[in-house]
Amino acid sequence: MFWQKYTTLFAFIILLGCRTDVELVSPEAREKLVVYGILSADSDTQYIRVGRLFVTREDAAAYAARTDLSVSAQVRLTDGIRVWVAIPETVIKIPDKPFFPLHIVYKIPMRPVPRAEYTLFVEVPEKPSLNVEATTIVPSRPYIIRPDSIVYIASLPAYPTIDLTKKYIIQFFPQFPTQLPPLAGGYELSFVFRYGEVREGDTVWRTLVIGPRRLPAVGPSIQSYVLQERELLSTAYANLFPFSYPLVYNNSLLGEAWSIRLTALDTALYTYLRVNDPAYTDFTTVKPEYTNIKNGLGVFGSIASSIRYFRIDSCSEYLLRLNEAPPPATSCSLE
Repeated sequence: MFWQKYTTLFAFIILLGCRTDVELVSPEAREKLVVYGILSADSDTQYIRVGRLFVTREDAAAYAARTDLSVSAQVRLTDGIRVWVAIPETVIKIPDKPFFPLHIVYKIPMRPVPRAEYTLFVEVPEKPSLNVEATTIVPSRPYIIRPDSIVYIASLPAYPTIDLTKKYIIQFFPQFPTQLPPLAGGYELSFVFRYGEVREGDTVWRTLVIGPRRLPAVGPSIQSYVLQERELLSTAYANLFPFSYPLVYNNSLLGEAWSIRLTALDTALYTYLRVNDPAYTDFTTVKPEYTNIKNGLGVFGSIASSIRYFRIDSCSEYLLRLNEAPPPATSCSLE
């Protein structure tokens, strides 16, 4: 028993002499560039955000609040023939946000071409180890076949009417001509409504965006999205409620108040969004770190969109209190 008692004492003394602090900063940790950029075939100007991953022993939020995480970089984009050199711009963030108020973004005046491949190079001359690159192939614009682009009412051209109280099927091909191989990793479907609030004789115009709904790519064949009855109507109602002001909108035959926007996402961007979507993770899931930036982090992707305009039925117009529409002759309710 004597030796057991002193063995325990010696072990306790040895433990007291051990270090109790934990090394939180890995010796392998090093600076990395973090790059975010989405080329849009619908815009004449592209923007690339370049920052850096930092390692600090203090509170990370406090460090980021007073530290400019931007870097002075050279940003180039090429399609293999032409080269575009980005122009740095300073962006002032909202002052009450906790992070550093100034950021540098890199502007590239160009419009990407669908189905073309682009490579991005980001270099920091003072630090050769911070050079990164990434590639994207711009997807084709999806070709929407339902709703139609134009219908005719009494020989007059008009946008088609969608009865929001009933089920409706939206259909599209991944690209046109349809025999081309699809390049998109997935799609996002949004509904856009442009309306005005009448305030003391003045009209304040607003835009309501419902969505996006993410749709996976299923190949070159026709794809469909089923808009359930009152699905869009109920969402629009919830966003416009409590109807504090009279609401107006352009309900002419070719009024562009309501639209469907279908956006094709390249594979890298679609994968990045899926990996970071809370709907696909839970507390038992270890979220993988996805990036297509070589030697860095972030994502470099591309998009291309198509738009279809449509009109809404008289019942939906009445329920949404648009243009002081009268109640229709038939039964009309949100139930």
